[in-house]
Amino acid sequence: MRSRVLYIFLTVLVIATAGCARLSEPFKVIWGTSTTALENARLSGLRKTYTCSFTECYDAVLSLARTQEEQEVNAKREEEAKNASKEGKETPPGQEVVLEQKPAVEEKFFDVFLKDPRQKHIVVIGIVGNVDTTEVGIFFDEVKPSTIRVEISSLSGTAKRRVAKAVFEALDKRFSPAS
Repeated sequence: MRSRVLYIFLTVLVIATAGCARLSEPFKVIWGTSTTALENARLSGLRKTYTCSFTECYDAVLSLARTQEEQEVNAKREEEAKNASKEGKETPPGQEVVLEQKPAVEEKFFDVFLKDPRQKHIVVIGIVGNVDTTEVGIFFDEVKPSTIRVEISSLSGTAKRRVAKAVFEALDKRFSPAS
């Protein structure tokens, strides 16, 4: 009986991860990795086309994301601030935490939630000024060899505009717009 249950479980797991979209999509929704809503929102997405290779463009967008170390440092700071406010403590004079001021150009704009170079998309969260779990999709389409269209979509208009501004400004500095 036990081996039969294990066999059924493994069969379902193989089917779910086999790549058939119709069968795997419900599992992706449950797991939280479905991009269907973001793909549907591409119709109202913001887009721009650049003269560059897919890899260069993809890596340039990923360079805007916070690293795991930066995420951990921010989480630790927030936890310490939360604990200090719960305890009603104030920081003694002279011991204030001085946050390193970075130029806006070097600022990291979001956290990567999903990335799939094979599917040519990145899903980001943690956009400043939005709910931490608001998802924004960044999709890459090869229009021609060395010409990439970048589309940014989200169910949140403000998150979409904020990510588009950051991504397009960074890409404008590195690549020339395609005609």
